[in-house]
Amino acid sequence: MMRPAKMSRIAVVGSREKRSVVLSILHDMGVMQVETLSSKAASLVKNEIDSITFREVNEELLRIRALRAALPPLEVKERRRFESLGQLMQVAGAIDIDSEVSELQKRAESLMASREQLQDRLKLVQNLAFINADLSILNLSEVTPFYGRLSKQRFERFKELTGSLLQKGIVYSVNEGEDVKLIVLVPNTLLEQFGSAIQKLDIKFQRIPEMEGHPEQLLDKLNESISNMDRELAEIREKLRKLSERYYPSLSSIEEQLTIEARKLEVISSLGFTQSTFVMEGWVASDTIPVLQQAFERYAESKAFVFEMKTDERPPTLMKNPRQIKLFESFIRFYSLPQPFEVDPTPIFAFTFPVFFGLMLGDVGYGLVILLISMWIIRHVRGGGKTRVPKFLLSFAKRILKPSQYAKVASAMLPGAVLGIVFGFLFDGYFGFPLNRYIFPYLNMALGIHLPASGAFLDPLSTLGLKTLLLISGYIGLFEVSLGLVIGSLNSYWLKEYRHSMGKLGWLFVSWGIALIGLTLLHHQSVNPLQNPLSGAYLGVMIGGLGLVVAGEGAGSLIELPSMISHIISYTRLLGILLASVVLAGVIDQCFSVHSEGGYFLRYLVSCYLLRGRLSTFCLRCLNRGYREQGCFTWSSFRTSFMGTAGDFHRSEARGGTPTRKSKSLRKTDGQRSRPKIAQRDAG
Repeated sequence: MMRPAKMSRIAVVGSREKRSVVLSILHDMGVMQVETLSSKAASLVKNEIDSITFREVNEELLRIRALRAALPPLEVKERRRFESLGQLMQVAGAIDIDSEVSELQKRAESLMASREQLQDRLKLVQNLAFINADLSILNLSEVTPFYGRLSKQRFERFKELTGSLLQKGIVYSVNEGEDVKLIVLVPNTLLEQFGSAIQKLDIKFQRIPEMEGHPEQLLDKLNESISNMDRELAEIREKLRKLSERYYPSLSSIEEQLTIEARKLEVISSLGFTQSTFVMEGWVASDTIPVLQQAFERYAESKAFVFEMKTDERPPTLMKNPRQIKLFESFIRFYSLPQPFEVDPTPIFAFTFPVFFGLMLGDVGYGLVILLISMWIIRHVRGGGKTRVPKFLLSFAKRILKPSQYAKVASAMLPGAVLGIVFGFLFDGYFGFPLNRYIFPYLNMALGIHLPASGAFLDPLSTLGLKTLLLISGYIGLFEVSLGLVIGSLNSYWLKEYRHSMGKLGWLFVSWGIALIGLTLLHHQSVNPLQNPLSGAYLGVMIGGLGLVVAGEGAGSLIELPSMISHIISYTRLLGILLASVVLAGVIDQCFSVHSEGGYFLRYLVSCYLLRGRLSTFCLRCLNRGYREQGCFTWSSFRTSFMGTAGDFHRSEARGGTPTRKSKSLRKTDGQRSRPKIAQRDAG
């Protein structure tokens, strides 16, 4: 679990007649990353990709996707099974609704554009209703009419700026509350100067097109035209709905199967052929080779074989973790994928991330809010339930992350939220309010127990609590850095890089020597070896560690000494973020309690202030370092938990694997298969 799966490069050799069966097996199992043939194998075989078939399948796939996207989506309960590629192409070609759908789409787009123009014209005529005359009086050849609505102050500035330019250009104006509606006639020769003038004032005018008729008559005509367009659009939507009811299930099945066939044909380009056999190469997890060979024996009638190859090529990384912590792999990939020979930091990260998140959150109320929101996101994304969240907000959220990514982030935050509730109870924080101090005295009297009267088992703002939490964060930092150095030393030892391994051990001794000397100073003890023999031992550990560093990595590596110290001290950010949010919550609560005795209006203002302060505190606790690609998780807790450990043994970005496999949607819905179901394995 602590190391990526051991990978082997294999060659699959089989009969040409079983090529499709072998590809289907590999596709369903999803265990093999297909690679181009090695130079030695490529010289003995030839490539026989059918470019015409490949092009036809991709063109048909694009056509089917376009049709499916144009039709209203429906829930597909059953999937159609296709026996062969020929049958699939025949069924797809029989769906000949391209021209009908295209015409309906074009007509709908044209109607929508016209309707939008009429809506703009309708708003303009409504604004011009103050003109009790036929609007054809504004249809002039040498001047251009404009409509505007300005505040009285801006109206006066506008008259001053354009008075000399337009002279009597303002033909009509009327007051409407605090604003002024006006119509301006601008000579065509002065349009450019007029544009510059209104740009300086940062105001907008709307050009009045040619219209005939009284405003009331025009409003009736425009409303009637919009109603007619709405009826025609409804008819088009009804036609598309009927087409969708007839063809959408088939289009969904065809699209998924064509996607699979296109991937298979893409894989075929990596195959080599002789007159009677084919060969392919790729990477698989070593423990899946027997399972793969058994599948070939059962479904390919023993006409395909697996051969393990010897190679010096570095394999791709396949992280192998239990299902409970597998979701944290995406966080590791976001920062740095481990090399195949390195330790996989996912289990460490899965433990430290929730702890750091909960410690920095440290509030029952906020933890409960995050817990409920996370559960709602998981239920909505995975359960496919409906939501009352506004569409514009959902659309904005989908621009940041995919729904599946939100589910991963929410799942990762669940244990952190629970620990945040636990720490919040210990710190006596309920949306910043201390409730335990009012409940514990009653419980002590009623039950005869001895709970702290202050309400907090550990008060972050007290001297004792601050010192304790500071020491705890320092111990955590020392443990994390030490763990990373030990793992880094083991990595180097396994690779037979003994000097580098010795250098890592040297940094481990340096870290502990500095930490122990620091603790000696904190306890007000002497660091003079003559007065305190233990200090001499600590100095010996540190000096010995520096010697190992110089011997293993060279004297130039000592420049990293300040970085190592700051790395350990950086874990105090756990306490810093907690204190910042606690202090901010305390200030907000105090302001609320002081001013909550006033009148209703003052109470309303104070309540708004409290709500705004609570939102700020929540953002500080939850989103304290901003967004990252994987979503709005606590970036500080992620960086602290990853860099403190993995940063000491990760070397560089590894090559990830991309095995050929069946899409998740098809795996979930395809209940019929051309052969029995094969045990599937997630290859990451």
